[in-house]
Amino acid sequence: MKAEEKRFLQFLEWSEKSFVIPVYQRNYDWKREQCKQLFDDIVQIIHDDYRTHFMGTIVAFQEDGYGKELLIIDGQQRLTTVSLILLAIYKALENGDVPDAWILKGKIYEEFLINKYSEDQSKKVRLKPVKDDREAFNSIFEWEEKEDSNVTINYHYFYERIIAWEVSIEELYRAIEQLIIVDIRLKKGEDDPQLIFESLNSTGLDLEESDKVRNFILMKESSQKQEELYRDYWYKIEKNTSFNVSSFLRDYLTMKDRRIPRKDKVYLIFKEFIQKKNIDVHELLIELLRYSNYYCSIINSVDSDKQISDTLRRINKLETVVAYPFFLEVYEMEKQWIISHKELWEILSIIESYVFRRFISDVPTNALNKTFMLLWKDIGSYDDYKENYLEVFKHVLLSKTGSQRFPDYAEFWAGLLTKDIYNTQGRNKLYLLERLENYNHRESDITALIDEGTLSIEHIMPQTLTPAWRKELWDDHQRIHETYLHTLGNITLTGYNSKYSNKSFGEKKSMEKWFNESVLFLNKYLSSINEWTEECIQERANILMKKALEIWKYPESTYVVKKDVTKSFTLSSEDSFTGKWIVEWSFEEQNYGVESWKDFYEWLIKALYEKDKLLMKSFLRDYNLSNKFLEADDWTKYLSKIDTDFYLIVGTNTDSKISAMKLILDRFDIDPDEVSFYIK
Repeated sequence: MKAEEKRFLQFLEWSEKSFVIPVYQRNYDWKREQCKQLFDDIVQIIHDDYRTHFMGTIVAFQEDGYGKELLIIDGQQRLTTVSLILLAIYKALENGDVPDAWILKGKIYEEFLINKYSEDQSKKVRLKPVKDDREAFNSIFEWEEKEDSNVTINYHYFYERIIAWEVSIEELYRAIEQLIIVDIRLKKGEDDPQLIFESLNSTGLDLEESDKVRNFILMKESSQKQEELYRDYWYKIEKNTSFNVSSFLRDYLTMKDRRIPRKDKVYLIFKEFIQKKNIDVHELLIELLRYSNYYCSIINSVDSDKQISDTLRRINKLETVVAYPFFLEVYEMEKQWIISHKELWEILSIIESYVFRRFISDVPTNALNKTFMLLWKDIGSYDDYKENYLEVFKHVLLSKTGSQRFPDYAEFWAGLLTKDIYNTQGRNKLYLLERLENYNHRESDITALIDEGTLSIEHIMPQTLTPAWRKELWDDHQRIHETYLHTLGNITLTGYNSKYSNKSFGEKKSMEKWFNESVLFLNKYLSSINEWTEECIQERANILMKKALEIWKYPESTYVVKKDVTKSFTLSSEDSFTGKWIVEWSFEEQNYGVESWKDFYEWLIKALYEKDKLLMKSFLRDYNLSNKFLEADDWTKYLSKIDTDFYLIVGTNTDSKISAMKLILDRFDIDPDEVSFYIK
């Protein structure tokens, strides 16, 4: 490594030198704010009587050993920006928009912008940015500008300031001569550019996590190989993910490594994962590209099958991004012919129903990350999952309990009946009403109609009761208003002006664009009645809820677990189960899917607690059991809440949990053979 202070233009000169921005670098992303600051600094140099101005460091790697082609490891934003200023000066002189200075024009063009003696036109322009930026930079030379590029936008900014004649061209050029950098030159065989790159960007302030991953994958390859891999794989991955590669990689790692990386730790987890697996770079890029193709379909809701496209669009409206890792795996199952395209649609539809039923039933959402992270692992634990993937998937999802449960008919119905629909998050409220309206009808973009003011979400019984409404609801108007105001039965879509929302029900029926004239399914029942009573609200709610049960179905699984009797045990067993994986347990003729011994322990104790709460709480004073329970939540990580002021200590090993369950069953006078479990 060699570091040398020099003038920026001294770094740029030499007729045969090229500056290559490696493909593992991010695109040029300086905005007008940074460009204005740099140009203002250059103008200030003139006012300061041409004092030097330090710009920072440029780290370059001499891959060819002669310094003719320099890979820019750090400093590409500054290098590209100053090159754009020089190009803008040259073009302003060439176009005659500033007083002619032909000697300066030739000097800038031949010494700083092009390789004068290069016969290879592809190497003529000295600066070679990353793919799209390179096309934009070269197009300025060729008078065919790419308008959607930062390169072009910033070039025009500099051009306009130059032809505004704030300072003369000679003054501007002389000021640029005063720009100072530290040129840090790395040599092949002596310095490791990857380590230097990581050190320079260790703060993570400038680079996306995906930028660091790209560097890690490509940097150790030759320049030519980098170009090939970037062109054939990485650039396509960027396009597929809408240039949100960091999020894609986070979902990819969640799927592969069964843990969810922090957003600012994606690179470190990715590096650890690749090194641990010793994965070949080329094979890795092939796989990443394949999964990015799936990702493209998922995030853009695009599929050859309209049913799948529509389902993905609705799932994305619900912003169910936590399911993306599982979706990637399901798409891979289809790729491997383990499931059909129709089964793919069924799985996506079940996930849509699962997520929305949980929302309506107020099931906490924080469990979904873990659910979708481990769902494929749960499915894969069944020996015949490849032959029965869809049925195993449904069986596993329906076996979830607690905060991961799939709300059943009763829970979903109760949620729809009582939930405050009007004040829920906008996307969920719109999704609910749009789906109820469009299901088995000609579809309308309800969201767009609301945005443009054609439709609005309104209360039938208004938020403020007028004397006419109080009379219509009789003496019980206050209770009815408080109970039903924001619920599904009283919420609809209308085309009327909301300033008339306090009108009586009869007036709302007969006025233009109101209930009698509405073509919406949501208002069909309203046109058939003449008053709005508690019974009418309940009847309309029931109509809508029956429709909801058709839309958000509860799946049925025909899967029967093929059990190996040698892996089935009861709690009377004297075997040690440390290191074994439990997948199911049974009690009182009910089977429960389970993911861990902790879950088994917790849910058995909860089942027994419901049988006799007083007996269970007496264990707090039982000499042999008092160390299994606590009255206060002191060790949050190692406790499971059974009830208020009653916690089960779960931070013990498997055999200790089994011993505790046996002892507790004995206190309940229950034979341990009545509790069975199945391991994998």
